[in-house]
Amino acid sequence: MEGFWIGAVKYCGITAVAGFVGYTIYPQIIASPYLKNLTHTELFALLALIVIMVFGLCLALVNAGFRSSTGNNTVKIKGSIVHGNVQAGNNTTHEKNE
Repeated sequence: MEGFWIGAVKYCGITAVAGFVGYTIYPQIIASPYLKNLTHTELFALLALIVIMVFGLCLALVNAGFRSSTGNNTVKIKGSIVHGNVQAGNNTTHEKNE
């Protein structure tokens, strides 16, 4: 459930930015003399395209900052008791335990 809230906060912020951009741009699209021949459906489709493109751009920017480098592992152990040795990582050599 923890991952759900992290994703919800991250993606709802992006959705809010895309919606705000669409909300501020839509009146300018309607008033544009270059687009006066478009129907209301075509204008709405243009708005939807702009909002989706802004959402995709923001999503790409946010995910670019969260990329982890390859070869690194993260191990999280919560509420566990470990007896013995714990090994984690990219161990390519296999040792025999005697």
